[in-house]
Amino acid sequence: MLRLLIYGLTVLHLGPGFAFAVLAFGCDDSPPTLGALCRQDSLATFLWITLGIWLLCGLGIGINHYLKRGRQLDA
Repeated sequence: MLRLLIYGLTVLHLGPGFAFAVLAFGCDDSPPTLGALCRQDSLATFLWITLGIWLLCGLGIGINHYLKRGRQLDA
């Protein structure tokens, strides 16, 4: 239960953290690195990047769980 809580808190904090870093460093240059993504509303872009990072983190945790479970079944 504690491990699940730590995973959940980690994912919830990593999503906005990475989104902030991407917006802060990807939209700084005069021709922005992120291009059209930087021309949209900042809050909407932040939310979409956060959701994308949450999805990637969830998939990573799911794949990790699947691989660990597969190794346990083989043994």
